[in-house]
Amino acid sequence: MTNKLRTQGLFSRKIKLLIIELTGLLIIIGIIGYSLKSNSDVSYLKPEEVAESPQSQKIQPQELTPDQLEEYYQTYQNPFVLHVRKALNGYLAGTNEGISGPDDVGLDSSSKEYYRSKFVVVWFDNSIAGGKDVTILFQDKPDRVFTAWVYKTAVGEYELRGFWQSSTYTDEKIQELNKRFKLYLEDKEHAL
Repeated sequence: MTNKLRTQGLFSRKIKLLIIELTGLLIIIGIIGYSLKSNSDVSYLKPEEVAESPQSQKIQPQELTPDQLEEYYQTYQNPFVLHVRKALNGYLAGTNEGISGPDDVGLDSSSKEYYRSKFVVVWFDNSIAGGKDVTILFQDKPDRVFTAWVYKTAVGEYELRGFWQSSTYTDEKIQELNKRFKLYLEDKEHAL
């Protein structure tokens, strides 16, 4: 009987990982579609520009207008974004507060050193699976791009349901992100 339960648990975990990977793929498709739109109300740091900029161009830090900057800073007051920090803190404390289910939803796949750092929001959008996808860079270790899937339940509670490293960003693209968004990566006041 325990082997059957163990097999069911492994199968359930594999299904969850498959869903997370599919969600990541759908996010990529959404980003491509989103980049075709002329206006954005949720993308402040425009990661699609990193993928499209020619290597030969000198990379300049991206600067937002005062209105865009204020709108970007408001992102850090959004309950979905705030919940990412709550869930990371719960994971670091070993309580898993704010995390959906008994497992780590993907947090075990990377070092806790990332989660101890403050993060900046690179991308924030509706998730195809419901809730929001929050794509982040950690200030102290900005060598990987991560996406957190946060869901708001019917009773109004927030849950971290998935967390993964983006596979679409090569080392070159991440280095370019770091140069382009240097001002935001160094901003300790607004980061979470």
